[in-house]
Amino acid sequence: MADDNQLSFGDGLLSGRRKISKLSKHLIKLDQIIDWQPLVRAISVIDKTDPKTGGRPRTNPLWMIKATFLQSLFSLSEPQLEDQLIDRLSFQRFVGINLDQEIPDFTTFWRFKEALSAHDLDERIFELVNGQLEAKGLMVKKGTIVDASILPSSGRPLSGSKREELREEPSPQIDTDAKSTRKGGRYYFGYKGHIGVDVESKLIRKATFTPANRHDSTQTKKLISYDEQALFGDKAYADGHHKYSARYYGWYYGVLDKAKRGQPLSGSQKKRNRKLNRVRAAVEHPFAWMKTKANLVAMRAKTRVRNRLRFVFACIGWNLSRARFLLEKSNPVGSVAS
Repeated sequence: MADDNQLSFGDGLLSGRRKISKLSKHLIKLDQIIDWQPLVRAISVIDKTDPKTGGRPRTNPLWMIKATFLQSLFSLSEPQLEDQLIDRLSFQRFVGINLDQEIPDFTTFWRFKEALSAHDLDERIFELVNGQLEAKGLMVKKGTIVDASILPSSGRPLSGSKREELREEPSPQIDTDAKSTRKGGRYYFGYKGHIGVDVESKLIRKATFTPANRHDSTQTKKLISYDEQALFGDKAYADGHHKYSARYYGWYYGVLDKAKRGQPLSGSQKKRNRKLNRVRAAVEHPFAWMKTKANLVAMRAKTRVRNRLRFVFACIGWNLSRARFLLEKSNPVGSVAS
């Protein structure tokens, strides 16, 4: 078996090819944006191998992180991820697997994601990636837009009696963490993804994941970085406390005005809301990308933490794709900036 950092004989032959696919170019550029080693060190806590007593050798953690990123980017199940790694040379190159090395089976990927979510390492990886993007000067910090999107569960709503039954005898096949909510006269069952987006770069700075019945405004504090110059949000985030916080920290308060019973919005308030909506529209771009590119339209896992991992990695996917665009825009000639 070849060393992880060496090309096999077959890799050497294929590396002489003149043509490279658009997908390969895209993955190469994404790979160049991030230093993956800090991420590898962060997940060392889940390494069960004891150097004294031995045990089954772990699968290369760098492979596992990169493969999980690919799984999110292309909306693949674990079996599909294994198949794509077997069939696609571009995937193998991105992950770092040589042609003479064995592809991990799909259960290995499943167990790895279980360990990540159990230790909240998906959120830590998101923080580390964002730290690197900030070090590149991509986080402009002129303002944060907060917003939430309902992410329906692939399961069905549960009756009260069924929930009681599942508390006594839990089933791994039934999602008991998802909750119901009503929006626009329709009922939804599932979760909410909450994000705080940098106004100018459109990068996601903060993200949280809750059951769908959690009100948007409960996550505002967690979505603010406290180094921005402005706060924007729709009327669901109208809150006297946050308005006071904006004044305290010297932010511009750009949350939409909300009409109250017997107190309709004035003409100037409506005009202000229209102006703010043009700024706030930028937050729709990350959600649109996650739902179309990462296929984040139904949460298939049966627990909140597993669904959260999928959402967080979708946020990472958006940030890296957006970072590639921003870096090429600022440095159109040559390689991706380091």
